[in-house]
Parts: sequence; C-alpha cells; structure tokens
Amino acid sequence: MTHSFLSSFDERRLLVVDLDGILIEGQEQAQQALNEALEEVRDSLALVYVSGRRMAEQVEAIEQNALPLPDYIVSAVGTEVYRMPGEHPLDEWDRYIAAGFDRDEIVSYVAEQLPGLQLQPAEHQSPLKVSYLLKDALPEQLDEIRRQLLQAELAVKLLYSHDLYLDIIPERAGIGAAVKFLVDSLLLFPNQVFVCGDSGNDVDLFQYGFRGIVVANATHELKRAVELRAYFSHRSHAAGLLEGLRHYNFFATAPKKRRRDPAREAFDQAVASLHRNITPMGFSAAGVTDNPQTEEESNYFAVWSRDGIKTGLWSMGLNDPDVTECFRRTLQLMAEHQTDAGQIPANVQIQTGVADYSGTGNIASIDSVIWFVIGGCRYGAYTGDRDFLEWIYPCLKNAIDWLHAHDSNNDGLIELPESSDWMDLFPRSYNVLYDEVLWYLACRDFSDVSESLQRDAGRYPELTARVRHQILRRFWPSAKHLADTPASFAETQYSLGNAQYLLAQISPFDFSWRCDVYANLLAALMGLLDDVRMHQLFRFLWGVGVNSPFPVACFYPVVQPGASDWKDYSVTNFLNLPHHYHNGGIWPFIGGLWVRYLAQLGKQELAHQELNALAEACRTGIYGEWEFNEWLHGTTGRPMGKAHQAWTSASYIAAYQALNHDMIPADFAPLKQALLAGHGDGRVLPTGVI
Repeated sequence: MTHSFLSSFDERRLLVVDLDGILIEGQEQAQQALNEALEEVRDSLALVYVSGRRMAEQVEAIEQNALPLPDYIVSAVGTEVYRMPGEHPLDEWDRYIAAGFDRDEIVSYVAEQLPGLQLQPAEHQSPLKVSYLLKDALPEQLDEIRRQLLQAELAVKLLYSHDLYLDIIPERAGIGAAVKFLVDSLLLFPNQVFVCGDSGNDVDLFQYGFRGIVVANATHELKRAVELRAYFSHRSHAAGLLEGLRHYNFFATAPKKRRRDPAREAFDQAVASLHRNITPMGFSAAGVTDNPQTEEESNYFAVWSRDGIKTGLWSMGLNDPDVTECFRRTLQLMAEHQTDAGQIPANVQIQTGVADYSGTGNIASIDSVIWFVIGGCRYGAYTGDRDFLEWIYPCLKNAIDWLHAHDSNNDGLIELPESSDWMDLFPRSYNVLYDEVLWYLACRDFSDVSESLQRDAGRYPELTARVRHQILRRFWPSAKHLADTPASFAETQYSLGNAQYLLAQISPFDFSWRCDVYANLLAALMGLLDDVRMHQLFRFLWGVGVNSPFPVACFYPVVQPGASDWKDYSVTNFLNLPHHYHNGGIWPFIGGLWVRYLAQLGKQELAHQELNALAEACRTGIYGEWEFNEWLHGTTGRPMGKAHQAWTSASYIAAYQALNHDMIPADFAPLKQALLAGHGDGRVLPTGVI
C-alpha cells in the first residue's frame, strides 16, 4: 500500500521521478540505498512516477525492479494521471486537457500535410496522444511542424525526445503540466516539490519553480534546456537522484527545518527583487523579465506613479545610489508628462513611452497625482536635494491645485469618480477614505515644502487641519450627537452606533460600513489616529483575522454577489470575486504596513512574528521561491498576481528596517525635521522622533 500525508501541511513534500533512465537502470546497490532513504521520510512524502510509457508498462517495471509503490503515476508523456493503488484515472485531468483536442482530425491533417511523419505502432497510441517516429529532426524542422499545426488551428503541443519520438498531445497536457495539476490539487507550494528527469520529455518538469535534479546520464537536450534551474548530479541513475536529494537536505530529521533567520533572508531577497524593477525610465511595476508579456497585462510593464513612488519612499532607507536615482527618474518622468492643468499620468509605458492618464476603465487615476505630490516633497527632503525641490516645485503646485479642484462642494474633502484609485474596478466613489487620507498628507507635505522654500503655501496649511478634522469627524462615526454642523443624511444613518475603524467611504446619501484595511493602516501610521483609536483598530483587525493566512487582506468583509455594493463588473477578468484582488485579497505590501503598525503600537514580539509570516508570503511564488508576488488569495494564501512586484519587495524592506533598525521609512517620517536637517544621504529618522 502507499502512504498518505501524515505530517502537517507545511511538512508535506512531493517527489517526482522519471522511471526511465533513473530508477529502472543503474546499480542495484544505489537503488536499495535510495529505497531505504525514502522509506524513512515516507510519512511526509507523496511519490510520483512519470514516463512516456503506458500505465501498464510502468506498473510492470515497478514490480520487476522492486521499486517503492507510488501515490500517483503520470503516463503517456503527461496525458494520463492515475491515483495509486488501484490505478484510478484522474477524470478531472482528462476533462481538463481533452477540451478542443480532436485526435482523428490531427491524424488526418498530418497524413495529408506532413507525410514525412510515421505513426508509431498501435500500442503506443492513446485517445489523448498521437505518436510518430521522426529520426534526427532539426530544431527548425520541429518549428515548422509547430507552425503548420498552429496555422491549422489545432490546439496541440509537440514533444520530441531521444532524437526519434514525436508526440502530439493536447495543448494543456504534458508531464510538467500534469505534475503542476497535482501540486495544485494537493495545495502544495513549488518549494515543496522535487523533480528529477533524464530526457527531453522531462523538460516541462523544470518550468514551474520546483526543486529540480538532473542526473549525470541525462540527455544533452535536457541539460541545455534546464541550465540553471536544477541541481546537476555527478552520478547517474538512482545514485544521481540520491545525490540531488541530499543536496536539498531532503532527508533532514525534521521534514521542514526551521530557517535560521527567515526575516533576514527575506530582506536580502527583497533587495535583489527590487533591483529587478530598476529601468532607465524609473521603477517598473513588476519584473519585466519575470512575467508573461501579454497584451492585456501590458500595464505591468510600465512606470506607474503610485507604484513607483511608494517603491521609492519605502526603499530610500537602503541608501542605495541605484535605487535612489531610479526614484528620481520616476518622479522626473511623471513631471515631464504632466498636463497643463496639472494632472499626472497613471503610468508611462516602458516600451513605447506613451503616457496613460486614465488608468483602468478609462477612469482618471486620482491617487496617482496625490502620490506624486507626496513623493516629490519627500524625495527632495530626504535626499537634501534643494535644487531638485526648486525644479519640481511648480509641478507639485500644479498637481495639488488640480487635486483641490476635485473639492466640488468646498468641504475640504475631494470627491472621486467611481473606481478612480488603486482599487481597479472596485465600486467606491465620492469621499473615499484611502484618497482622503493621502490628500491630508499631500496638503501637509506641500505646506512644509513651501515654507522651507519660502514660497506662499496659500490655502494648504489651513486646509491640512480642515481635512484632518473632516476625516476623524465623518469617517469614524459615533452615537454622540454632532452639534457643530447640521448632520448629513449619511450621519443620521450611521449615528446609531460607534465605529471601531474608519469607514471605507461616505457620500451625502450613503456610506460603506466595510473596513478598508489599507487605508486604516495609512491613517494610523501617518498619525491621524489617537492612542485609543489605534488600539480599537488593532482589536478589530486582529479579531477578524485580516492577517490570516498571511498579512494582510486589504478589505473586510468581502463584497459578496447580491450585496447592495456588488457590481457586475467585479467579475471582469475574475479579479474582484470574493477574496480576490481588491475584494479581500492578501497584499504583501500592505502586510509591510501592518508590521510597522504593530511596532508603532509597541507590540514588538507580535510584529516580529508577523514579519516572519510576511517573509513566508514573499517566499511563496507561482514559478519559484522568493517571488514577492503582487497578491495572494484571501483564504488559500496562494499567489495569484505578478512576480517581483516592486512595491511588495520595497514594503518588506521598509518593514524590516523599521522593526530591526528603528527606522521610520520616508513615507511617514516627520518632513519638517528632514527639511531643516538638510541631510543628503537618504537616511530616515529614528522612531523616537514621533
């Protein structure tokens, strides 16, 4: 009988081995040593055998060679998956790959258009695989076959191995794809999966960030294709597999060893990830070479105002000249594309240099302009670059005046169109907490910079105090009667109880009682909340578990279909389904703010614990470890965004430095002191100054 996972979730591992050339051949002594070693860790191990062979042939080989019985068998070059024992086919896999695959049409097309291909004997054929013989095919010959099949609109994938065997299989199939399907089904992360191959059929195993092993007897085709994505054993067959597993400490006494300092390891990885986003134009939103560059996702390959400026602010404490200079270029790029009216673009495409002022859905990106004001002020202050401040000041003035024009009823707060900030295609408008909090900081920063440069700040010092008053009065409702001004319709409705956090949005006729976690953390960190409210907010966020499974979900509770604030466009690209993306998804960059908030509350041990949890979130990836993914599913904790997101790595850097080096990152450190100090090393002030 086979073994089920007996260990905890984090201790489980999946070992995937190609039977041919690894376990079936080689020295019997090495095979016995491997068998004994695997038996010692079997309780935490699921074993998978893969091969181009048919299922029956693999079972026969397992019995003849006295191999450990697997939990799964992937056969027929990844077109069949069986659960063991009992050889139960995974029907869900068959349904997944069969869509659009017409075997008879493929055979007919090849016979007419590709007569040079010779069908293999019937015993090597299967319903979801057409196998041919093609000796010593050149790469360009294979490329031409692929081109013709694609032109014929056949949804297929081509596999060529051992300079002889050519298999045409469904587009979604393949050994690597089948293993990835298993990994997803078993809720495993890539770093829990170990794969070992020896031929071209196995190339796809190494495409998903799994821990790879290539035995010494592997074909040159596999070695060339895998390159740096695996450990290359010096030994062959079973001995090579055993060597590779020992290289990965696979047989350690504890199935999952405690890392010496995961937070420090994550910091080093975050710095490396951040550098992936340095471009001549400024910070890219996500690693340009780390993600598929499809047309619908082209916006990620751009310099964004909000993304780039937050990235710059959070990474200034590194005192890294390359990072600081990239921040400067980001600000200059936005200033150079400012409109006559003062608007700053949402982003500028890296490949074309075209500026986009509308953002998602052709809606104005209001917060991109707010972040520009904040970023420009704080870059100049914390680099001590007065010349830069003088140069950018007119742009800051035009931008903040453009923002102030959005205060259409002259109450101090700005009014926003629907879905016009960082939460793409999310139904909120009018007075939105996130934007009002940033508006307060922008007014405060601009006033301080104007004073430092001996410029007339105009209305903005007075407006700063007014915006603060309005936020606390209107977004943190209380049953206590508000007698200073006539109550609005919304205030009448929500004056029936006391809030535990700042509400997500309000309007003259309505309000949202949901908690925008991100906006509340921003308000807390920039000093808008007093001590009582800071602790009230903590008790609420901790109680509802916004930090589980990773810190933190951006929104609570999620908007469910049928709710009054649900919009049909929430299902666009399946982004804002419940617990997805902005509708309760986990954003590691907000997790960095959470860690800093805990430290500011004085909960240092809890902050360290949460920093370690954030490190694990950043370690988790779709393609490999230390991916610093954009966002994760709100309940499963699995990454669903783009790899090497600039603000994810930068926010981790800021959280680590705040917790371990008593540094306040440049986003919320007191600006006046920096302007007076005039230092030029990019350092930030110690936490004691608040």
